[in-house]
Formats: sequence, structure tokens, C-alpha cells
Amino acid sequence: MKKILILSALICLLQPQTINGQNAIRTAANFLSIAPDARAASMGDVGVSTGADANSQHWNVAKYIFAESNSGISLSYTPWMRNYVNDINLGYLSGYYKFDENQSVSASLRFLSNGDVYVRNDFEQLQLGNSANELAFDLGYSRRLSDKFSAGIELRYIRAIKGAEQGKALFASGFAGDVALYYQSPLSLFNNPSTLAFGLNISNIGTKIANNNGSSYFLPTNLRLGGSITMNIKNNHQLAVAADINKLMVPSPTTGEDGTVSSNADKSMLGGLFSSFGDADGGFKEELKEIALGVGIEYKYLKTFAIRGGCFYEDNQKGMRRYFTFGCGYSFKLITLDISYLSTYSGVNHPLDNTFRLTLSVNLSELK
Repeated sequence: MKKILILSALICLLQPQTINGQNAIRTAANFLSIAPDARAASMGDVGVSTGADANSQHWNVAKYIFAESNSGISLSYTPWMRNYVNDINLGYLSGYYKFDENQSVSASLRFLSNGDVYVRNDFEQLQLGNSANELAFDLGYSRRLSDKFSAGIELRYIRAIKGAEQGKALFASGFAGDVALYYQSPLSLFNNPSTLAFGLNISNIGTKIANNNGSSYFLPTNLRLGGSITMNIKNNHQLAVAADINKLMVPSPTTGEDGTVSSNADKSMLGGLFSSFGDADGGFKEELKEIALGVGIEYKYLKTFAIRGGCFYEDNQKGMRRYFTFGCGYSFKLITLDISYLSTYSGVNHPLDNTFRLTLSVNLSELK
């Protein structure tokens, strides 16, 4: 009989919300929550209301309507949790096309390689088993509703292979969708032409992820709401400030009279979604702890060179993701290269510390 020996880092990756305490919310397919691109990652994982780019598929598909170019494509790479392991990598490919000023379509492919899984055979000999990986494929559509307002939807297929048990692959799959809104309006700040924007995205609304061993978990359904202000100074300088708040829309674990902790995984998808705003044992005070905050700033010179910074905060009992982010970008003709770096301030040896991301984007409208 075979037994799986999965690295502790892999377990932490698959369920990052379990990092501290019984009050942490447990979900499946948590790779869907990882910021995939370097620009947003360098601004404290902020992206629901920032200016549109090829990676808006993850943050707010409705932003594509307001993109300056008619089409674009982007490829991102993240060596994940390098402080712990050296064989976990995240790749993200995304792109969009605007039919006109009112409609756009988009798609993305996200692939997380979780490295090798080791097993012991019947003679207790350690041997290499199946590789573990997770992927998601998205299709999106957005439409302008007015001069300042747009909406978008996404459909998503999710698949995960998490090793093997008794010689059989642990396979899980599911479907999900996003609903997004975006508002953008011009204004004047200190006599400089500026833009005020707000965004909302409810992501990963869908089926539970069920392994072929019978266990099932909620997807990381997330409510993201944010705003940004972008100011153009003398045509050569651009300064943007943005902030996002996040709230997982899945049931909180509850403690029974006998002291046992229930993850409430037996709730329906809709039941879990609507009860997530008031089901925590600690009441409203604990519900506030389930809100994570990201803030970011971006400075651009001649729309060519960019410097970025940000901060992300999450309560210790709800995941303990606390980090500063930094990054830069450079655009040359139709190509843009972005780099980001993450440094944690949680006070512990956190698996996300020293994370780098690299993104290469191409403005397809500039191709002749």
C-alpha cells in the first residue's frame, strides 16, 4: 500500500489560509488567488480599479473596454515559495481583443507546477511519483454600458492533480465564473487632467472542488472592491494611487458546543456565499478580520519607465499574509517588461518572502 509524502511547503501552498489558528478559512484551488503579474504584484496586489492592461483578466475583466490599445498579450512567470522549495512555478498567459469601443473578449491560462511528489512503495522504499499541478483556463467578455461604466463576465475551468493515493492520481476539477463592474471618469486635480476609477469583481463563483477520494472544498470565492486616482502632470509624468479590499465569500469555521471545529463544507455554494458575511464565531469583530487590504502607488515617466510600491495586510488569524512590494517597468515600442519583488513583515519565516515576478507584455495593435 502506497502512502504519499508531500512536502510541507506544498501543503502550505494548497491551503494557505490554514497557516495560523482554527479560525482560518480553508478553501481549495488557492492558486486562483495568487497575483499572477508583476505590475499588480508590485503595487500590493492591487488591480481591480487600476488602468487596464493585458493582465486585467485576473483583476477585473470589465476594464478591457477602457484599454488604450485594441489588443494585447502578456506572459508572466513566478518562482513560487523559493525560501522553501525550488521546483514550484506559476505561469500565466493572458490576452484580449476589442471588437470596437463597446465590446471585448479575453482569455487566460494559469498553470501552477507544484513540483514532484514522492511516495513509498510496499517495501517502504522512497520513489518519485506523479507530478502535482493545477491549471485554470478562462474566457471573458466585457461590454460598455455608458461612457463611464462597463461590465464583464468570465467563465473558468479548473483542474488539479495533487499526487497519488494507492496508485491512483488524486484528480479534482470544477467550474467557476467572475462578475465584474468598472467605472472611470475624468476630473481635474491641482489643474492636472486626472482619472477617477472604481472597480468591483466577485471571482471564483462556482462548484466545490471534489477529489476522487470523496472530500470537497469551497473555491476561494472573493469579493474585491477598490478605487484609484491617476494624475497626469505636464504630459511627461503620471502618478497613480490605488487601494483594494478583499473578503472571502465562503463559510467561516465554527466551533460546536463540544469544542469540535467545523469547516461548514456541507453548505451549498449559494448558502456559503450569502452566509459568509455573518457566520463567524466572533461576530462582526471577526468578520472584520476576514477583510484584507492592499494599497499601491505607481509613477510613470513619458509612459516609458515606471516605479511602483505597495503594501498588503491580512489578519494573523485569517492567513497572516503581510508584505511590502516593490517593482519597476520599462516599455520600448510595443514591448513592456515588468519586474516585482515581495518582502514580508509578518515577523515569522513566511513562505512568500523574497518572491520575484516577471511579466512580458506585447501591444499587438502596434504590430504592422
